[in-house]
Amino acid sequence: MENKAALGWFMAATESWVKGFRYAIKTKIGSGWQISNDRGNMRLLHGNKKEGFTSINLPFAWDKNQWPDAFDFIRIGADAYLESNQKLPLKIAFKLTKQNDNEITLDWEGALIRYRKTTTRTIKEPTWKKKHLPVLEAVMFYMNKAKHKPQNSKTLHKKVLNEYVHGKDKQLEGWELGTTQRRHMRLAFNRFLDYCCNHEDFPSYWRPLDPLVAGERDDLIGNSKRIGYPLTDAQIGRLVDNFGEHDQAQRWRFAVQLCSVYGLRPEELNHLVLRNNKSELWCIYQKQNSNFKERQLFPLAVMDIDGKPFDWNYNLVQRLAAGEKLPEIPKGKGGQNLGEYLRRKSIRNIWKSICAEARAEGLEAVPYSFRHRYAYVGHTRPLSNGTMRTVKQIADMMGHDADTNLKSYARFQTKDLEKASDLALLS
Repeated sequence: MENKAALGWFMAATESWVKGFRYAIKTKIGSGWQISNDRGNMRLLHGNKKEGFTSINLPFAWDKNQWPDAFDFIRIGADAYLESNQKLPLKIAFKLTKQNDNEITLDWEGALIRYRKTTTRTIKEPTWKKKHLPVLEAVMFYMNKAKHKPQNSKTLHKKVLNEYVHGKDKQLEGWELGTTQRRHMRLAFNRFLDYCCNHEDFPSYWRPLDPLVAGERDDLIGNSKRIGYPLTDAQIGRLVDNFGEHDQAQRWRFAVQLCSVYGLRPEELNHLVLRNNKSELWCIYQKQNSNFKERQLFPLAVMDIDGKPFDWNYNLVQRLAAGEKLPEIPKGKGGQNLGEYLRRKSIRNIWKSICAEARAEGLEAVPYSFRHRYAYVGHTRPLSNGTMRTVKQIADMMGHDADTNLKSYARFQTKDLEKASDLALLS
């Protein structure tokens, strides 16, 4: 309802420019011409109620910034149509106008180069590569096509944000509506188009659209957070048993074992230290907005089918102390690199089968699923004396505060509700 109300306000706010636009068409071009909103684009109609109307779509969005250029476009096309004594089909007359209008070739690649030069101080290189370049590469992809190029910001927006195939393995199609990532991409896209129109003299129909007109759903951001899938001990056992024997595979095998037993974030593999005569394993990684500067790591063993720890649980700290190597992971790329290895190397088929098992439950297996497994075990596996760990204990073991633990993992505490109640007593 809030979204509909906002859209209603927006349409009401544009009413003044629409009246001015229609008045200009009526007085300067003729009473037989009308303009209307066709799903966010301008549609031109010619005719009258008695004889009927013919209409065409124009390469302009329904936006107050575009109507001056649209007016000139309509005026030129209408003149061509009337000069032919209305024998030339309306679509053909305006197609010729469109071709004349496009005789000025727009230098998209040059504009991108100059745009980057103007933003080097305000947009640092890591941010540029992560939050700007992906969507701007999509713009270049579509605008360098020989045929069927987008003709205005609306069609380009649709292609870039919804259809562009990207990702390291070209496995992603657009950016999901109502996500923070899509919002980042859209803002970068809009900022570039603004630059093109303000500094490169691009026609106004390349100006970015209002998010509501473009059909964006920022109101959904934060309401559909992905639910983490906790790997089972059996799945981890299968995975560990199928790594290759070469050095790189064994390094990643060691990394997976550590992430599973100690509930590590993949990034934390770069921040492990040994203390107290190399008998204690500590993590000195500090996540942004976290009060944890370091924590001692405590294991939650990965069990086999008989309920006993797999043999490799016992000597992980000793292996580190002996100098066994972990994979070399660039800073900030822990999750990404682990995910790529799981999908592409010797254990890819095992990982694919685990992902399929997660999807069957409506969830998604990701590199953080090793950490989610640690949280699940912490909440559901009783201690040797039969008691359960407190939320504060689990949060401290994982390196976040209790509120974060409740927000992300409280669902694990709702298991076995029958046992938590007096259902058996009263049955």
